[in-house]
Amino acid sequence: MPGRVVEMINAQVRRHPRAPALVAPDGSLDYAELDRRSAYLAGHLTRQGVRPGDVVLIQASRGVALAVALLGVLRSGGAFCVVDPQYPADRIQHMWRRSHARFALIESGLRAPDVPDGPAVLPLSQYATPGSAHRAPAPHRAEPGSEDPAYLVFTSGSTGGPKAVLMPHRCLDNLIEWTLASTSSEPLRTLLFAPLGFDVFVQEVFTAWCSGGCLYTPSDAERVDLQCVWELCREREIQRVFLPPVALRRLADLTAEFGILPGALREVAVAGEALHITPAIRELFGRLPAARLHNHYGPAETHVAVAHTLTGPPRSWPDLPPIGRPLPGMTAQVVPRAEGGELWLTGVGLAHGYVHDPQQTQERFRSILVEGRTVRAYRTGDLVRERTDGALEYLGRADGQLKIRGYRVEPGDIEAALLRHPAVRECAVVAWTSLGSEERRLVAHVAAVPGGAPDAAELRAHVAGLLPDYMIPHHVVLAPELPLSPNGKIDRRRLPPPGDADDSAGTLPEPEPGDVRSAVADIWSTVLGVADIPPDRHFMDLGGTSLSAALVVTRLHQRFQVQVSVQEFLYDPRVDAIAALITERAAA
Repeated sequence: MPGRVVEMINAQVRRHPRAPALVAPDGSLDYAELDRRSAYLAGHLTRQGVRPGDVVLIQASRGVALAVALLGVLRSGGAFCVVDPQYPADRIQHMWRRSHARFALIESGLRAPDVPDGPAVLPLSQYATPGSAHRAPAPHRAEPGSEDPAYLVFTSGSTGGPKAVLMPHRCLDNLIEWTLASTSSEPLRTLLFAPLGFDVFVQEVFTAWCSGGCLYTPSDAERVDLQCVWELCREREIQRVFLPPVALRRLADLTAEFGILPGALREVAVAGEALHITPAIRELFGRLPAARLHNHYGPAETHVAVAHTLTGPPRSWPDLPPIGRPLPGMTAQVVPRAEGGELWLTGVGLAHGYVHDPQQTQERFRSILVEGRTVRAYRTGDLVRERTDGALEYLGRADGQLKIRGYRVEPGDIEAALLRHPAVRECAVVAWTSLGSEERRLVAHVAAVPGGAPDAAELRAHVAGLLPDYMIPHHVVLAPELPLSPNGKIDRRRLPPPGDADDSAGTLPEPEPGDVRSAVADIWSTVLGVADIPPDRHFMDLGGTSLSAALVVTRLHQRFQVQVSVQEFLYDPRVDAIAALITERAAA
């Protein structure tokens, strides 16, 4: 019998064949067309030899081809693995190698990496063009069972490369059925915002399609501009969004400052890091009385395993809401530790483990005794506390793993990339939050080899060629030596914050006080946590991100009462250029 998710989508095709399923920058699909093209692709994959559980890579941008490929692979019995074509070539190559995929579907215009004994490459173009696919007799194929893999996602690894997490159909079925039951099973207009191939991306896509809703995807350029995303939500009357908490905070700030209010919102789910309820978030939901806020918790190895829906008026919400209680089919075991209980998860949502990595799998997935019987459990490494009402509160990490902008990041992954630079002798990557900002930033502390003198921009560019943008250190601090603990390891607790250290980016004289340039520099300094802002340095070189850019834009408007969009800001993000733009707008 096919997976329940595929059956739920088939039911929507029969019920509402002409309802919109996807609206993307390169076109749109209704359910009948999505069904026709994905069935044609599934038949082709089956004829090529795809069997239940075979991994099929999909390298495509946000659009029609990606949508057809996702459903087509599932219908063939295979397990999809989405590779973002914007990743650095080295990262893409690593994912191709570690996935052990049999086939790869490539969007037109993209190149497959050179991987010895890699998957067979199949073009996607013939399934993405109107009229190209036709209904053909479907070959017989074995239907996948609940334990067969449905999809594969990559998560940051501590050994210098991303780990491949293999998720079976039982996980996907349980996740989507629970999401629709706990939020809304109505055909809601859903934003496709999450990074391609991440676990939340899977939740966005199949929550929409299994309920007969429509996916609306911004272009890659629009997606990095939160103001543009929020305006798209208003214009398209988006009803369901999945966001990292830091993005929700920035979007709430945009509502408070610019009045952008997506009034159709009904379901907002956040995941990826601790949720902090700010005054702007309270104000946003106070103006959206029909919208509910859900706090989802779960690593990639289980996806959502624990959840909590905030109730009552937003003014009564706690500053730090709990992560809640386990999903149906999941249980939470709290193992006591000195600093709090470590969370172990058991149940239907557990992944099979890490592809071709039995050592890592054995380390994180273990057998434990629960109520007199032995069950398989995943060790999260997260510390929690159980409240008197049974809900769990998140306390932090028990190891060095970090959460940056909702992404899971292993410092060792970034350190391994830095050590590939010939001038780096040793390094340590830590997270840092400046005063006046809730956004965590990556700081790389680097000791160079004798005679080596790399600067921050050079090292950040080096890492950018190897890792995704969210793993690029915001600050690089050079030091003659890194502090050591008594056992000879780098003592991360003694690493200074970037504001108190010799940040190799250097500084230029501070602008004269009282002028526009000085005020702009002060705002940047507060947001970025950098003491002196050179007027001609690029915002991203100083540790900026698209999220912090949204915060800067908000504060510029508060200070000068002049509106600058995030896209305008990122076009030339230097203090001099922004000060000139503000002066010009103020004089108009």
